[in-house]
Amino acid sequence: MSREQPFREELELDEVLARQQELQKRLLEYERNRKEMERNRAERESTIPPLDEIHEREKWRRHAELVSRGEIANVRRDQNHGLLLVLLLLAATGSLVWWGLSLMQGG
Repeated sequence: MSREQPFREELELDEVLARQQELQKRLLEYERNRKEMERNRAERESTIPPLDEIHEREKWRRHAELVSRGEIANVRRDQNHGLLLVLLLLAATGSLVWWGLSLMQGG
């Protein structure tokens, strides 16, 4: 029986040492994570926020990527056709008014 007791004590000691090593690993990992978080926070605080002009340029670049030159040409063509129709309508209206006035004068 005396042989089992030192064996149990050795097992318990091994368990305590293993637990102590595990705790040391966790402590080192905790310290490493804490330092990394502190470094990230310091980097974030020292970074200057981007200027409004940079935001505008980025917005314009995204817009230019979305809208191709072909789409712009199609929109301009549609607007020109619409403008032409408005001018023709105004000319027709003007000629009808002129014709009506000439009829009223008995010409």
